[in-house]
Amino acid sequence: MSDEAGMRPCLRSGVDVMLCNDLRGRSILVVEEEPQVASGLAEGLRRAGAKVFAADKLRDALYLAEHPALSAAVLNLRIGDDTTTRVCHRLAHLGVPFMLLTRYDASEASKRWPEAPVVNKPADSAVVVDCVARLVH
Repeated sequence: MSDEAGMRPCLRSGVDVMLCNDLRGRSILVVEEEPQVASGLAEGLRRAGAKVFAADKLRDALYLAEHPALSAAVLNLRIGDDTTTRVCHRLAHLGVPFMLLTRYDASEASKRWPEAPVVNKPADSAVVVDCVARLVH
């Protein structure tokens, strides 16, 4: 399928193809330790037009959270034995919207950051892309 008016195929579901460029020009941080999950999220975000910065370690996530062009972030609530709470605090301080992706109970995080959507794993990358698009628009 060819691009129409600068739009690219974003999500494929059976024979339906949704065209989108909702995240064109946006830089999104993905903090996820599971390689397959991180890869799927990054691919979905790139198809939506985003530039993706990825971190699978807390120290890398804290470093990338400082990127001046960051538009939003997708954070796994837990990275190894650590939580991404410090990254959440930093992003909130910088005014960067973020969402949480987790297999664990996120009620405490939801209390701290009520504006941060929570998506339970496993999650389809289309759900995450839609959530990020809503954060930045």
